[in-house]
Amino acid sequence: MELFKLCPTPPPGHSEEDNSASAIDIPLNTHGYGLLDEKAREITDTEKKRVEELMQQFTKGFDPGFFPTEVMTSLPLLSDKLFPGSYAHLSIILLENCGKMQGIQANLEKWLRERYKRWAITHPDNTSITDETFFGAEFEMLRKLLAPLRGEDATRVYWMNSRYPHIVQVCQQLEASVKVIEEFKQDILRAIKSKDEQKTIYNPLPVSQERAAMMSMRDIRLRACRASLSWDGFSESDIELTVFHQYYKNHLARSDPAKARASGWLPPSSPRTPRASAEEAEPGDLAHWPSEDSSNVSLNLMLKTALWLSIARGLAAVHLFCDIARQFTIHNPSMRANDSYISYLQHLTQIRISVDGVRSRRSTPFPYRDEALSRCNPDYFGDVWRSNQSLTADLVGNVSFYKGPDESFKLSEAPPPRRSFLKEMRTLEQTVAIQGSLAGTSSLVDVRPRGRYVLGNELKDRIGAPQPTRLPATVPALTRAIEQTTLTDAHERRVIKPATAMHSKQPEDP
Repeated sequence: MELFKLCPTPPPGHSEEDNSASAIDIPLNTHGYGLLDEKAREITDTEKKRVEELMQQFTKGFDPGFFPTEVMTSLPLLSDKLFPGSYAHLSIILLENCGKMQGIQANLEKWLRERYKRWAITHPDNTSITDETFFGAEFEMLRKLLAPLRGEDATRVYWMNSRYPHIVQVCQQLEASVKVIEEFKQDILRAIKSKDEQKTIYNPLPVSQERAAMMSMRDIRLRACRASLSWDGFSESDIELTVFHQYYKNHLARSDPAKARASGWLPPSSPRTPRASAEEAEPGDLAHWPSEDSSNVSLNLMLKTALWLSIARGLAAVHLFCDIARQFTIHNPSMRANDSYISYLQHLTQIRISVDGVRSRRSTPFPYRDEALSRCNPDYFGDVWRSNQSLTADLVGNVSFYKGPDESFKLSEAPPPRRSFLKEMRTLEQTVAIQGSLAGTSSLVDVRPRGRYVLGNELKDRIGAPQPTRLPATVPALTRAIEQTTLTDAHERRVIKPATAMHSKQPEDP
């Protein structure tokens, strides 16, 4: 079966001698290409040297190859004076095996109930449930990323310095990881000096475009973490979305592994586990705690976990870990803790995680095998791919998603529509009529969890009696409303613009 028809079949009776006179030998000038290749090699060599320098920063006083053994010897020491929400509690959730972790979680839940003699009850709304779902998914992802440290995953770790086909992207991620860890260390030092019992897993942003953008960035961060589990998780060109690229890549990996490995489509045959560049970390190094608690087992274990994730999984993984670690503390919960903080600690003690739902291999970004699906909306898959490409800039610009809303964070303007107005109208007319509660009702009550509370009769009446809105109930009515709004806006632009010009020419009053 012929998969690709490279040239038409010559007609019968046609011989090669007939075309011998018409054949033209075109000389190929490769001088310019040679200069480009030489320049590319110089850039690659420079980036490789920079990557080695960055790897030495991460491994100064830290041995990634010995770290799994260090984890196993440190975990038994964390059980001493353990309490919910502590840094030791975080390390146990992420690094202890599943059976022991669940037993410790049950004991901490019992400890919490006996300490406060009460149970805080919350009534989360839909947005709060979304925050809880993301929080659980992020813990699940971290346990999957750290599975080699528990000895539960025999899957090979693809260290950052072994991803030579993507050396530029690796260099950018390592540089960004240095900034993330330095900022994380400063945040932990401030948290050690001051006690904070206002922690929450709920995003303070209301339902808005900013909140939707933040949730989207957290979702992209999770997908980037999942991609770091496989070798081909670093995509750089949209040609990877094509059928031919997927076919040729799989064919070459089976038929000629050496060539596929030289092209960067297969990992190196032998792992390049980094080693410590120095035995001890000095003040100013990444692996050094500039505080009096530098001998604290939980703090050292937490910092080295961040270093391991940086060189084993990449920027997205260490960014996620530092965000989760900021939700924990070194201070014991006070006896007079409010219901909101008790509910938060209760949520931490009820975490039960299974990593079975996290797939090690990244899913194909484009359903090239499903022709019907690929014709529906191919632009969607390209947009998803481009969103993943801009992740590094987003993570560097926002070193944490849990430190509160960033006032400098602004959404980029929406791209212009790709379809005409008439085509949009036809799409609306072919859509079924809007029915149910979304047609003309809305809720006016914010029921985000604020600790323990009871709904009064007046509040229940407001929730039970939704107020009508002015939204059109059918698609034809919605179509007419859009057309009228569009014509009105166009008319106002034509009227306001000349009026503004005339007004600007008027002389000022004396």
